[in-house]
Order: sequence, then C-alpha cells, then structure tokens
Amino acid sequence: DSATLVLLVYLSIVHYRVIMKLSFLAGCLFLLSRQGSAFHVAPRLQPSTSLGMFGGAGAAAPKEDNPEEAKQMAQMAQAMGMSVEEYTMAMNARARLEKSLDNTMVKAGKADTVQVERDLNNPAKKFEVTITEGGKALGKEGLSKELVAALKKSAEEARVGRAKAQREMMEYIGEQLKK
Repeated sequence: DSATLVLLVYLSIVHYRVIMKLSFLAGCLFLLSRQGSAFHVAPRLQPSTSLGMFGGAGAAAPKEDNPEEAKQMAQMAQAMGMSVEEYTMAMNARARLEKSLDNTMVKAGKADTVQVERDLNNPAKKFEVTITEGGKALGKEGLSKELVAALKKSAEEARVGRAKAQREMMEYIGEQLKK
C-alpha cells in the first residue's frame, strides 16, 4: 500500500502537469480495489517503536545536527530515483495523509439504537460499535439489520473520506510544487 502511494507521489512530482489527472484516477482505483466488505477482517501488525521508511511524522527533513540521518535520507531518495527535496515532500505528504486517515472519524447508524464510529483507515484502527438498550429491544433480527446497515454506511463514508483525503494530499503536492 505505502509503496504504491509513494510511487503515485513520485509520478506526480516528476510529471505533475501531464500525469496529475492520471495518477489521481489510479489512486482512486487503487483505493476502490482495496475496499473489502463491512465484515472484512485483516491481520493486525504488532505495534513497533522503530520507524520504517514511511514512519515520518511530518518532519521528513533530516536534522541539521545529524549528518547520519541526512545521509540515510539521501540514500533512500536515491534508491527511489528521487531528489532529497522530492523525497522529503513525498514523506511529508504521506505523513499528512496518514494523520488525516487516523484523525477523521465517521459515524453511522442511530444514536438511540446502534451506532458505528470509525476512522478512515481500511481496516480501521479505531472502530467502536455502540448498542443501546433501545437497540437491544429491537430483538435479534432487528438489531442485526440495524447493525449491518450501520456497518455498510460507515464503510461507505470511510471510503468517501479516504478519497477526499487523497485528493487533499494531491492538492498539497501541487501547492508545494508551485513554491
């Protein structure tokens, strides 16, 4: 997932005016192809304290007092066929997208029966289902029907939110290229 997104960012940087519309469509198609059903469960990775290639928290530029970090970043940029500036912009865009996906929440369902709240990630990192006494009073079939509807609606809203977040990332890249 991350490698594909970085590739899209790279193509946008190198061929911005010609490729912008195509990369946006490819990204949307990629996100659409990654959609599972509301009941799709993906394996979770164990949390790690080490930062991988895409672990930047928006501070993609190497620290001025750390030449080793600057050298490592230059090597990563070269390995991807980018300049350090392009790589830094791509990592900042990726970090912004990740933050947006983590912090934007969607709610679906009815607060008085069944409500689903989740972030925009697929699969969601934060996923809460609230079933009230009113929901329990619907009975097994009624509750099941409400829950399925809320799950489907939340999955759809998250899909739309991811597409919007990716559009915002592409706009950010466009703004950075104009500078």
